[in-house]
Amino acid sequence: MARHPTQYVAIMLAGLLLAPLAVTTASAQSQVPVQMSATDADVARRDMMGTITRQLFAQDPDYAPPSPADADLGEQRLLVPNDRYKAFTLFSNVSEFYTSNAGLTNGGAQSDWFTAMQFGASWVPRITGNLYGEATALQQLYRYATYNGYSFNSLDLGAGLIYLFRELQDLSAFARYNYNLLTDAGSDSSLFYQQTIRLGLNKPFVFSRAHMATLGLASDINLNGYPSYAVRNRFAVLAGYQVNLTRRLQANLFYQLAYFPFPEINRNDWNQVLSFGLAWIFSPRFSVGASVSSSFNDSNENFYDYSVLNTGAGISANYKF
Repeated sequence: MARHPTQYVAIMLAGLLLAPLAVTTASAQSQVPVQMSATDADVARRDMMGTITRQLFAQDPDYAPPSPADADLGEQRLLVPNDRYKAFTLFSNVSEFYTSNAGLTNGGAQSDWFTAMQFGASWVPRITGNLYGEATALQQLYRYATYNGYSFNSLDLGAGLIYLFRELQDLSAFARYNYNLLTDAGSDSSLFYQQTIRLGLNKPFVFSRAHMATLGLASDINLNGYPSYAVRNRFAVLAGYQVNLTRRLQANLFYQLAYFPFPEINRNDWNQVLSFGLAWIFSPRFSVGASVSSSFNDSNENFYDYSVLNTGAGISANYKF
């Protein structure tokens, strides 16, 4: 059966730039403006929750997930005949999470509940041979229960190309442009924007129709953004594993190690994300899932170090045509 690429669900630069809305020491306050802390924390929460949401919703074994502008795990394979391939996908999900560190702070962590909503559309047409195009629009909304000052919106628009090397056992390469805009949930005023070029490689290991693994390399190269102190480049190694425990129940395991150099300031971060998810597949269009994940950030600026644990559950829908 022919295999077709599309990109893995959810958005992400997967990175985590951090910093709390409130600082815990006078020295930290003197070094980092409050506005910078708020912007950094918003970007970090967006990146982290995109990674988690991607793991929360598994898909029907015959179909690759939708393509919300994220090639972190590369291009999933569509193990279906050519005449069944559908290039358009509409997708959405709503989930509720508990987080141990809402502000992503280094000390004085505050727990909270928040709702994550995601919806968008993706088009992955076959251009010729093993070359595919990709265009995606993705809107994400994050609403915190107690610390509603952390609430924000994230919009991603992007397009690119995917090439599948069949002679290398379906190794795939991708290149895409992405524009990301963060806005305040209350006023819709702009908090942050960045334009990047994403490049990467992905290698799937399909052991059977019941389970597969992926290894990938991904980089996000900054073109421009504002505020300048918050933009960064990203270089990541990623690994994922998916297994069908029963006809309806799927499990997913994901790990990412990423390096973030900030071109405008003297800051370099190492970030790790580990996530485990379970999903019950009602049909190719609907699923419910639950996940637990952790993230650890280690920066050359101790102010930006943090760790966080998140647990959540939600419902996902997608429609292909």
